This record gives sequence, C-alpha cells and structure tokens, in this order.
Amino acid sequence: MKKKQNEEKTPALFPTAFKSIGQKGGASPLAFSYSKLSMYTECPLKYKFKYLDKIKEEPKSYFAFGNSIHKALEFLHAVSNPPFPSIEEVLESFKKQWGLKSWLEKGYKDPAKEETDFRKGVEMLKAYYAANKDSLKPPFLLEYSTDVEVDGLKVRIIADRIEYAGGGEVELIDYKTGKDVKRQPDQLYMYQKISELDPRLKEKIAERYGQKVSSVKIKQMLYYHVPTLKQYHFERAGDKEIGVFWDRVLGAAENIRGMKFEPNPGEFQCHFCDFKNLCPVHADSSRPPASSAVLPAHQKKQPSALGGQTDGGEVPRGSAAKVEALVDRYGHLKEEMDKLNAQLDEVARELGGMHTGEGKKELSGEKYSLELSRGENWKFGDREAVIGVLNEFDLYQKALGLTLPKIVAMLSDPAVPEAAKNKLKRHGARSTRLEINLKKKIES
Repeated sequence: MKKKQNEEKTPALFPTAFKSIGQKGGASPLAFSYSKLSMYTECPLKYKFKYLDKIKEEPKSYFAFGNSIHKALEFLHAVSNPPFPSIEEVLESFKKQWGLKSWLEKGYKDPAKEETDFRKGVEMLKAYYAANKDSLKPPFLLEYSTDVEVDGLKVRIIADRIEYAGGGEVELIDYKTGKDVKRQPDQLYMYQKISELDPRLKEKIAERYGQKVSSVKIKQMLYYHVPTLKQYHFERAGDKEIGVFWDRVLGAAENIRGMKFEPNPGEFQCHFCDFKNLCPVHADSSRPPASSAVLPAHQKKQPSALGGQTDGGEVPRGSAAKVEALVDRYGHLKEEMDKLNAQLDEVARELGGMHTGEGKKELSGEKYSLELSRGENWKFGDREAVIGVLNEFDLYQKALGLTLPKIVAMLSDPAVPEAAKNKLKRHGARSTRLEINLKKKIES
C-alpha cells in the first residue's frame, strides 16, 4: 500500500478530476485515496496546492529509495511459474531502477548520500532474499490497483501484495522501508473498506482459483519492515471502527467539495512543507514562528491572548484589539488573493484568445513583455489499458514509474513502434495549453 509521492516530482499519469467539487451529489464522483485524506487532515491548503493547483513538490530521497526497493521486490515476486529470480538478478533490477534518475532528481543533497543509500538498499535486499528465498511462491496479486465508487467518492487503493487465504478471505501485505513502523489506522481502515467493496477482487479470485465467492473479507493486514525483516500483523477492524472512520472520510470530502482550504499551521506540517512561499501564514517569514504554531486541540490547552484558556492551540500574545486586527487582516488578504487569482485567470484567457496558431507570439505593454506559446497536453484515463499496451510491446521497463512525461516522450520516440504509439494515443486525450513567459522591461 503505497503513499504515492508520486507522490514524485513529475505530473501524475492519471490526473485527479475535480468536476464534482462544490456540487453535492454531483454526477462526477470525487477522486479520493488514503494519501489525499492524510494530506487534507494535515493541512487543507496544502491539499489544494498539491491536488487542485497541481503545484510540484520537491523530490524526496526517501521516496526514491522506497520506490526502488518496492520495484526490486515486485521483480522478485512477479513470477507465475518458478523458478524465481536469483539474488544477482534482483540486485541488477534494483541497480537499473536506481539509475533512472540522477541524485538531484531523486532529492539527494549530494552524491555521497545517494551512494550510501544505494549500498544500504543492496544489503537490505540481500537480507530479504536470504530470509525468504526458501518460502517464495507465486503471489495472488502484486501492485494491485483498483478504484471503487462509494458514497459519491471514487476511492483508489494500491496494494503491494495480496495473498488469498481461501473462503473469500485475503491478506494484504504492505512493504515499509522507513526507519520504523507505526500503525496507521486510517490506511488500514481505508484498505479494508475498499477491498471488501471491490467487485474486481471477486473476479480475480474466480479467475485464479476457480472459486465464486459472494463477498471478500480481509483476514489480516501485514506491514513487512524490510530493513529489520520484522512483520507486524493487524487483525480486521470491527464495523464500528470502520463506521467512525468513514464518517471522517465523508466529512473531509464534503469540505473539499465546499472548497474549504484554510491553512492549518503547526511545527511539524510547516517544517516539511514545500509550499511555504505560497502560504499566507508564512507571507512574512520562511518558517513558522514558535508562538504561532497551532497544535491539535487534543494535545494541550494554551493561554489565549486574552489571558484565558483555548482549546484551539497556541495564539500570539497581545491585546484583544491586536488579535482582532490580525484576524481581520488575514481575512482581507485571503479575499484579495482570491480576487487576484480570478482576475489573473480571466486575463490569461483573454491573452490566450489572441494566440490561436502554432509557434510563439510576443506581446508588449509599457512595463512588461510576454511570450505566448501553445504546449501539448496528454491525459490517459484507463491505467490498466495503458499498462496492457506497454506490456504488449515490452515497453513497461522503459516507462517505469508510469509518469506522464515518460509516456508522452514515447509518442515521439523513434525507437517506439508506430503501432504502440497509435494504441497509446487511442487511450489518451490530446489538448493544448497556453504558456505565458512574462518579463519586466528595464526602466530607462
């Protein structure tokens, strides 16, 4: 079960649609996942920057490391008819995956740290192979991705591995590569809820084992901590726990549809945030002052600016008038920012109407000049169909990661067969986008 950074620094191949935002009960379900729930809970404004505005985050080295380990384990287990790969073949797969990006693209500060992590990954895989080689067997499902529509949501889960226990029961295995393992109840609940509603799982069981089951039930979920080879087992959650969790999911979805994206500043979420330069909380500072960090209400009560207690967290000390002024200033700036964004979108649309042809067009004002151009956009809606084309033409390794730039690059790659390009195009939608390059004129 991956929290896709990709979740990465490149655009997602299958972008989330938000057509139903603001339309309760609208025809288009809201695309959702555990990762999205987690981010909205952490900070609604961060959710908006990432999933609505689609602003790229900086690459994270731990994501690159974890992804490479996952790919190597997928290579090891993806065998329907043994023998399984040797350790040398597994390490070669890891090496190839690791070399797809430079140390900078992977988010490392220097090549020495990247090399250290590579060697750590090699030793980790050797230990995993030695511990599991004698018990390897063809898995039920690997890297299983599914979308299930429920309660106005289209929820996606991606399971690292699923094993069939018989009688309609399945076990979900999630590989963890971080320093430690923490139980993540929301992830467990989300995967249980969606797996047990997924009609495709019943079809897969029938195809593989010839058993027609009326329902699928989670027997247990397993976190496999690859660095220590420890396994953490979690039993199926009760209906009451799932019900309480799902109420929170629906509440978050309702807020997203209602465009409620207020910032939720705090020491942890702000320290690791890539969007601080866009956040109104940090308009005058690159990092949050300790006195303004808002803690979750359940952690502790703090003295308020008026000398009493508040359940909302720590508030800057000062007079009541100062607090009122800051609140009003924040509200005013937020309203102005929304107005400016709307105006900017409108002007961009008008400028776009002035350039409908190919190539570039330069326009000039008194203080600024800009260059307009039309770029090509591709979107691919059917993930399984695209993977099928890649596998048919032995191109999956070439597009490893399934990122949009890699797929689009194939469409103009002379080494890719025309038949493959045509099939990929049939599963995609081409459009154009307006690109504006603005320059300020030098005052004479």
